[in-house]
Amino acid sequence: MLSDESIEALTAMRKQNIFICNLVVTASFIADLDLHNFARVVGGTYRPSKFAAVRFRVKHPKCTMLVFGSGKCVCIGCMSVGEAEIAINQCFGYVCKVVRTAKISDISVQNIVSHTNINKRVDLIRMSQENGLNTNYDPELFPGLRMSLQEQNARACIYFQGNIVVTGCKNFETLARVWTIVHKRAEPYIQSLPNTNSGLGESNAYTSSTPFDSFSHTATSMSRQLDRLTYECEMDTYD
Repeated sequence: MLSDESIEALTAMRKQNIFICNLVVTASFIADLDLHNFARVVGGTYRPSKFAAVRFRVKHPKCTMLVFGSGKCVCIGCMSVGEAEIAINQCFGYVCKVVRTAKISDISVQNIVSHTNINKRVDLIRMSQENGLNTNYDPELFPGLRMSLQEQNARACIYFQGNIVVTGCKNFETLARVWTIVHKRAEPYIQSLPNTNSGLGESNAYTSSTPFDSFSHTATSMSRQLDRLTYECEMDTYD
């Protein structure tokens, strides 16, 4: 169940067109599992030489589950806490087929990935130059500006076309505060012209210095960034 504060934070973010695109939620089934047997039960993948967990997909809600021999599990890909709880309970049903005495405990959110599009271009070069200690921008390697918010243990990735991704928060109240900080820091660098495809070729000097800043490339990079962040969450959760 979400607290009143979480519901209020979610409502405020939705009004700003900020959407949750991925949750990483962990739980414990208080059971020692034979992963070879469990993999057969769920039809999952278990390659202990590569990764010490059974990996399988849940269709409804659409997500991926990682189950470790200690009984720990990680749910990746749900867009709400309710969806994650449904998926974890489905996984618990499979666990009970292997260990009947298993119980669920310690369900908690480890990471929230959220995004928005402000539909205006952002001057990433100037933003990087004026906020050097907290940002990293190298368009020849990656088209987004990475921003670190150490106090909130969060990260933001801002793209020239106005797409913004925030990751690292464990609750919605903190996430709402992080978005307020990100918007405040990005606001001085938002260009007045709206982000339109027809304007991509208007500033030759800028586009030549950032050759990767096309809409299609940015969208693809956002997708890859989310995949990368999700993978990092998988590795970091039980490192």
